[in-house]
Amino acid sequence: MKKNRNWIRAPLAKLILAIVILLALSSVLFYYIELRGQENRGFLEALWWSVVTISTVGYGDIVPLSTAGRILGVMVMLSGIGLVSTLTGNLASLLVEQHTKKRKGLLKVKLSEHVIIVGWNPYGFNLVNSLEKTAAQQAQPVVLVNTLPPDQRDEIEHKLDLGDNVYFVSGNPGNEAVAARTSPDKARVIYILCPEDLSPAEADQQNIYTALTLHSLAPKVPMYAEVMLCENREHLLRAGVNEVIARGELSGNILGLMGTTPAFFPFFKQLTGSDTQGLLQCRSLSKEEKKLDWKTFLATVRQHNGALPLALFKKSNQLTLQDILDQESALDHFILELFSSAGQSTQLGKQQPQVTINPPDNQSLGGFDAVMFLQAGEAHDH
Repeated sequence: MKKNRNWIRAPLAKLILAIVILLALSSVLFYYIELRGQENRGFLEALWWSVVTISTVGYGDIVPLSTAGRILGVMVMLSGIGLVSTLTGNLASLLVEQHTKKRKGLLKVKLSEHVIIVGWNPYGFNLVNSLEKTAAQQAQPVVLVNTLPPDQRDEIEHKLDLGDNVYFVSGNPGNEAVAARTSPDKARVIYILCPEDLSPAEADQQNIYTALTLHSLAPKVPMYAEVMLCENREHLLRAGVNEVIARGELSGNILGLMGTTPAFFPFFKQLTGSDTQGLLQCRSLSKEEKKLDWKTFLATVRQHNGALPLALFKKSNQLTLQDILDQESALDHFILELFSSAGQSTQLGKQQPQVTINPPDNQSLGGFDAVMFLQAGEAHDH
């Protein structure tokens, strides 16, 4: 009830209400003064005359003939000019205000299946480019959440060149009100990057708060985070992050392999798609494929499109007490009853994806969800 009263008190609502009252009153008066008793003339024609007169369009198909009707027409025209002009100005101001709020990142993003990137650093461009390369035919919306000033956000938007597919939300992502503006429960995936303007310890601390907030709002959405200090990895995992990558961890491993042979660098570039479309892909297994063993599946795929299957994996899922306890055991059944009577959740968190690289020939595909493979590539000289 209070919300309804606040709506009525709004200036735009008052203006619309005044126009509606003027339309209703002028239509009734015009009908009784000019149209009553005429055949094929009713209240609808009177309403049409009022709308045309208030908007100052003046088609002239219906005109007042009596003195009283003409006086009414003059009053309606004078009132209509002021009200319609004011309404147009208010609508224009509203549009400008909405555009300003959107540029400042103060509006709620009403999207679904979008990608949320919290925090920003120069590595964010590589992340977005990688997402665009691996996306389907339709570009996926990207929501950037940070505290950068508008001019820096404009520069990022220009460099990303995503058009209308990039959105900004301004504010501290650890604040629940700010995080809620990103519609995290409808997102496809969430990435948390380390901001450049904080020390490593402060950046990790902020990311932990952010992960806790987003996980409470969207517990089923996969979340991946970057960490500056390796000792904070476990804290992020406990906060609900699915996987955590330490800054420089993978690059250090690749540099070590390059010490063995420089060929590892062009190999990883082609694999991940640093310059072009990456060769490493994944897809779900069909029902027919799950009936095969690894050897048969490998031969079928190679013969079909030249791709090279590398690994099988089971997707992450929610792990519960029921999954690890024996329902037939009296003790385990008693434990479950204790949780139920106490009103405690039996959710234990998400089980990480289980990957089997280069499985044996007789490995059945029945227990797996998807396959990672190298698509057929062209020869490259380096």
